[in-house]
Parts: sequence; structure tokens; C-alpha cells
Amino acid sequence: MRKRGLSASRLAMLGMLAIAALGMLSIIGAQAGPAAWNGIASAKIADEIWPSAIIDNNAHLDLILNSSDALSGEALARLAEIAPAAGPETVNPEDAILALKQLSNEAVNILNDGQLNQAHKAAKFHGLMAREFDIPLMARFALGRHWKRADANLRTAYVDAFTKFLQHSYASKIAGAKVASFDVISARRAGKRDVMVQSRIAQGNGQVLKLVWRMRQRNGQYRVIDVVAEGISLALTKRQEFAAILKANGGKVAPLIDRLRHISA
Repeated sequence: MRKRGLSASRLAMLGMLAIAALGMLSIIGAQAGPAAWNGIASAKIADEIWPSAIIDNNAHLDLILNSSDALSGEALARLAEIAPAAGPETVNPEDAILALKQLSNEAVNILNDGQLNQAHKAAKFHGLMAREFDIPLMARFALGRHWKRADANLRTAYVDAFTKFLQHSYASKIAGAKVASFDVISARRAGKRDVMVQSRIAQGNGQVLKLVWRMRQRNGQYRVIDVVAEGISLALTKRQEFAAILKANGGKVAPLIDRLRHISA
């Protein structure tokens, strides 16, 4: 099948196009090397993993970041109090479509604003990404099973490094892109929490990119948590690459944090 025939360079190009088109989070490229590509980062596999990566609200996130694997009785009690309000929100695909349209309109306006230089465009995209992407959840997803093995300090340091890595690595690519149009086509539910929104992006050079955006509500707002290009989940690709880096370092998270910080320096 064509999906299994995609090369690392081809998938990397798709990822970069996604970022250049709308600031979508992509892959690290050569950071992990070919060993990271021994698995297929398909959307189907991502569908099986995403439900277990959950951060319901900011209070929940604070508990996750500041608690060890063995949660204290106090932390468990607080999570129990949060649970009723933080359960699955009403999933409405139309709301996800509206959220992506709003994001795309703002992104295209930034990209095509001739009065902004690249530095100002990059700064605006930092804010846009922080607001419209659930970066803490994406960071947790990318770390996989190693998230549970990291203590509170490592988790906090990792989320911070992951955020700065995304902003630093992709700002210039985003700021230099030209987008002719961004059309949101349709949406469907994906499991109990997520919505998959289909889009068609026409770049200034005439190239067309079809992307499917995975969106999830937190605190009443739909945020992007993944993108699928040609049936490949870019978030899962990043997870596989991180896994290769972690494996090369004996499963230790600190070297991955150092790697991300070095790239962002």
C-alpha cells in the first residue's frame, strides 16, 4: 500500500508542508535517525493511543505535573472532586469546524500580512500555537509510557522544553509560508472525545495539501492535538522518534530534554 511505502524524507516533507501551511506541529526530521521509522505512524494506531492521553483541565494538569506515579491520598481526593466537571464534554463536530476556521483565518491573515516581517509573524504564531494547540497534552502523548516513569520535576522541565522546541523550530518556517486558501471541508467524531476535521490547503506555489486535524475540547475550547497527512499521524511520528532517542539513552528523559533545549538555544 502507498502509506507503507512512504519514505522518511517524504513524510518529513509532508510534515514541513503542514507546518509551513498553517503552523501545524510536525516531526523532528533527522533528530532520531532512520531507526525511528521502523513502525508505521498510521492514523489507525494513533486512534488506539489517543484516548489514554488525557488532560481534562488546568487543575488536572497541575496535579499530573506535580504528583509522583503514586498519587497521594490528597491528590486522589482532589482528582475525584474534579472528575464530574472534567468528564467528557459534549462533542459537537460543528463546533470543531468553527474553531478550525477561526484558527485558519487568523493564521492566513498573519502569513499574508505584508506589513509584518518574519520576526513579527513568528512572534504572533507563538501566541497562536499556545492558544490553539493543546501543547501539554501533545507533549505527554509524544513521551508515551516514559511520562509515567518521570518524576514531577522532569515532567515540568520536559513540557517546558517541548513547548520551546516547537516554537523555536517552526517559527521561521511558518513565518515564511504563503497560503492562497484554507478550506475546512467536513468533520466527524473520533471516539468519545475527539473530532477529525478535514481541510484543503492551497499554497502560494499552487501545491495543495489535504490534512485531517484531530481536535479535542479542554475547558470548553477545541484545540488541535494532531494532524494526519496521507493517513500518517504526525503526533505519533514524533512519539516514535522520541522513543528512539529515549531508547538510545537507556530510557532516561533528561537527555531528551537536553536535546530539545539544545535545538531551541
